[in-house]
Amino acid sequence: MESTLDKYAGKIERNEVNPHVRFNRLTSGLIFDPKREEVPLEILGFGVYRLGPDFVSNETGDKEVVLVPQEGEFEVQIDDKKYSGARVGGPFAVEPGQSNASAFYIPSDSRFSIRGTGEVAFFEAPALRQNLPFYISPEEATVVSRGEWIWRRDVISLISPKNASSNLIVGETYNPAGFWSGTPLHRHDRNDLAAGESDHEEVYYHRFGWKQVLGDQFGAYGVQLLMDGKSLNKAYVIGDKSAFAIPGGCHPVVSSPVSELLYLWGLAGRVSEMAMKDVPEFVHLKHFEEIFKELEGEVSSRIVNAAGFDGLAKKYSLTERQRTLLTIMLKEKGFSIG
Repeated sequence: MESTLDKYAGKIERNEVNPHVRFNRLTSGLIFDPKREEVPLEILGFGVYRLGPDFVSNETGDKEVVLVPQEGEFEVQIDDKKYSGARVGGPFAVEPGQSNASAFYIPSDSRFSIRGTGEVAFFEAPALRQNLPFYISPEEATVVSRGEWIWRRDVISLISPKNASSNLIVGETYNPAGFWSGTPLHRHDRNDLAAGESDHEEVYYHRFGWKQVLGDQFGAYGVQLLMDGKSLNKAYVIGDKSAFAIPGGCHPVVSSPVSELLYLWGLAGRVSEMAMKDVPEFVHLKHFEEIFKELEGEVSSRIVNAAGFDGLAKKYSLTERQRTLLTIMLKEKGFSIG
């Protein structure tokens, strides 16, 4: 969000505020409370409940809440409605391109209780209107492949104003090992839907497929970036159960080659409609995606003649720098240009 970024960009750059918190597995409840000055968010809250045999209960008040089980079995009661389910083995128990994610939407002015085993992550934000409780099961969650090559990822949309909420937008993204998300760079910092941009804060909760064991010095890791194109330009080494608050700006993330990455994401703003605006200087990567698809669908020999390459470059109005980059990428993908 523009106001949140204005407030916190300088503090984050000067290391006065840290947007990265590693969940310590011992606490239960809010990790990012937007009421706290040291949390670089204004409206979006995030936390994790550690479950046990006794119910954890709470009231939503003027907020809405989304629960996303991370692992284990669970029982949920929302007012007079009861649900049960499981995420056996955690988020990496299924094959890439599949999902075992589920989510509960809890409206404002509601009381909810949850118990079971494992952990449940949650987001909360001011409700913009009164809605009904909602549950999306793993069978109903859809997986969509986005991007190409080293920025290809699977996106699982769970809760949004399109199916349940008034404000919160929640889902998961799966990154193969060594791959990027948030590419091409985009932002959602201004309430300017006519220009294709909305004003939303965001939180990532990172999970890695490599479970660290005794003797591992580092374990699985990745890198989370946070940049605003002005003064904010930071990089953070992330690990399993890293929570990252995104007040605004661009926020690409990459998994190291040692483990796949899945991150839970949640957004909230002061309007329900969501729009992400690409940073213009990186839009050519979307043209590259189309070129990759075109060549891999039509060129069985993996040889692209000079005239064909020039035609593609002209079709997408590529600059000389972009042509050079495309040549490098195509050669890495096994194509010959000439």
